[in-house]
Amino acid sequence: MNQSINTFLALSVILIFSACSSVQITEEAVADQSVAGVSITSKSTATQAILANAVVYFEYDQFNLTAKSIQALKGVSELMKRNTKITISIEGHADERGTREYNLALGQRRAESVANYLIANGVKRNRLIAKSYGEERPLSLGSNNAAWSKNRRVEIK
Repeated sequence: MNQSINTFLALSVILIFSACSSVQITEEAVADQSVAGVSITSKSTATQAILANAVVYFEYDQFNLTAKSIQALKGVSELMKRNTKITISIEGHADERGTREYNLALGQRRAESVANYLIANGVKRNRLIAKSYGEERPLSLGSNNAAWSKNRRVEIK
């Protein structure tokens, strides 16, 4: 019994490290690499580590996932399949350009594209909450490419 527990713990540690190492943040070059991750207090440390790195960035006026975006979501997908009690919020954001209504719709399309990827990879829809904040919650203040590139994102919490 003790050996099976030790084996389980060793496999869990290996799985956590491999999942964390496979998460990538973005395709787009973010000018300032000090972008903070998401903090999640009610989830385990391993879950927090995976979700903190699960920020997907988008090109201007786009909502399609790129190969690097998908890499960032693989760890989330695996985490969700292993832990069936976890529910996540997928929050879409846009930069300040465009009308408020347009940016809310664009943020929603971004959140839905992430949700659709997770669903296609075995996560049940009822465990995902996709919502948009449009331009209302900028990560970086400023009206320049560096700020805009940080604000065109989806955060997973």
